[in-house]
Amino acid sequence: MPIHRHIATLRAKPDHIRQRIAFWTALSVTAVIALFWVASLSIRDFTMKPDVSAAVDKAGSPIQTVVSSVGGFFGDIRDLVFGARKATYSSQVEVVPGK
Repeated sequence: MPIHRHIATLRAKPDHIRQRIAFWTALSVTAVIALFWVASLSIRDFTMKPDVSAAVDKAGSPIQTVVSSVGGFFGDIRDLVFGARKATYSSQVEVVPGK
């Protein structure tokens, strides 16, 4: 059955039937997408090398990454406006025992 005939058949149905068909179709598509997503998570966990998974753990959550990026952005803007912090060196050397 061509798609335009199928759509015409659906348009002829009562409103509550069309809503039911739309609901179950949307739920089915969402379920398929969720299954692929869950499958990709389990595959990723098994195929990651140990050093990569450690790096992913050290990276933190996406919120931490965004906050860090925003902080870095404002730091860069501050340096553009007020000039970068400059290191000062002195000719004296202080030696502290035990450090």
